[in-house]
Amino acid sequence: MRAQGLSFSVDSGAAPPELLSAGGRPAAPRGARMLAGLCPVGLAVLDGWTMATAAALTGGGVLPDIAGLAVVALNGAGGLYRARRAPSLLTDAPPLLLRTLLVCGIVALLRADASAWLWTAALCGTVQLGSRACVNAMARTYRTRRSRGRSALVVGTGGTSAHVLDVLRARGDLGLVVAGQVSAGDPEGTPGAAPVLGETADLPSLVEAHGIETLVVVAEDVRPDRLDAVLRTSFALPCETLLVQSPSDVVPVVPGRREYLAGLPCARVEWGLRAPAARRAKRVLDVVVASLVLVFALPLLAACAVAVRAEGGPGVLFRQRRIGLGGGEFVLLKFRTLKPADEREADTRWTVKDDERMGRVGRFLRATSLDELPQLWNVIRGDMSLVGPRPERPHFVEQFSRTCPGYAARHRVPAGMTGWAQIHGFRGDTSIELRARLDNHYIDHWSFTVDLKILLLTARAMLFRDPA
Repeated sequence: MRAQGLSFSVDSGAAPPELLSAGGRPAAPRGARMLAGLCPVGLAVLDGWTMATAAALTGGGVLPDIAGLAVVALNGAGGLYRARRAPSLLTDAPPLLLRTLLVCGIVALLRADASAWLWTAALCGTVQLGSRACVNAMARTYRTRRSRGRSALVVGTGGTSAHVLDVLRARGDLGLVVAGQVSAGDPEGTPGAAPVLGETADLPSLVEAHGIETLVVVAEDVRPDRLDAVLRTSFALPCETLLVQSPSDVVPVVPGRREYLAGLPCARVEWGLRAPAARRAKRVLDVVVASLVLVFALPLLAACAVAVRAEGGPGVLFRQRRIGLGGGEFVLLKFRTLKPADEREADTRWTVKDDERMGRVGRFLRATSLDELPQLWNVIRGDMSLVGPRPERPHFVEQFSRTCPGYAARHRVPAGMTGWAQIHGFRGDTSIELRARLDNHYIDHWSFTVDLKILLLTARAMLFRDPA
């Protein structure tokens, strides 16, 4: 492995360098793209219009508009506008009607007209169920009759994978055409009806070469020590990922992400930080918060700089090469807490916590994490994020990536000033395995609220020197 342009493999639990890039997605047929985009939008517009119209018949004002927006928001939060391989009206009906009854009941209470509740709910429910029945039928008919479906790749070569292949070949309404299989390390696996195109380590190149738009991962036919790596690799692949769950998987799946392939339960794997809107929101948060903190902390920064200069002489800032997003290098800024003997010591010495060369100012800055404040400029420049896995030096990245499964997968997202591992005490001379585990958990389950929580816990820890 090299310090820059790092090489990654699926089996190491890592992902390729071209991370967070939506480019290179194979072009689906134009009709398929229009249908996939217009159907959810059309259903949302129809739901909102029906609710607003029904509520308007009971009286004017802004209440009908609010009711229409409310039912669309509730349905969207419940995943009722997601495109699915096998949509089912019977599955959608209970949550759909429950939300409709709730909004209609609130409208009836505000209008003080109990009789309006029943017929308003009946009208809205009928239109919503009817429209979904039509849309589902149109989608199945279109997928069955069109000449080319979405190109799919099945990961696994066991009995369940063979059954999945048979289902996809027989069920044209699912809209998936299998290009081949990928062996997932199961020595007892037997190929199905599709050719075996390679191993799990070949996934990125296979997706690109065959224009794969859907990855179907059969969990029970993937060697257990490779499953996490395969799923995390899909983070960087320009295709959707469906995970066919194993019989022993009793973890409930959020209804909005649940799919079925001929009765086999599977989950739609969705990474929050792959969405362009999520990445933009995270970047806006970084720039706004880092700029504000940098402005308000200028007196503190000046005081730290003066203290460092007085204790150690010229050279207030310490610059060091670190590895960030996709294995790329950047120069990290810190207040100098001691002067290393040479550049090699700075790049290869693991910790300087108990170094006798460190003065009182340096120890104070490190103990309070004030030496990290110059990294706010790294955040504004785009080298780092406020929240993410802490960046490490190239020497240790190479070492840990060889010995710690999943370590290199941390580079799927930008490095951070603080992170999930840091607020739980994993900083400095602590377990690299557990640190990588917590960092990958953060990436796998990222949300905007989690970033805010980590920032608040970090601020509390710095102000009160209290572990989160």
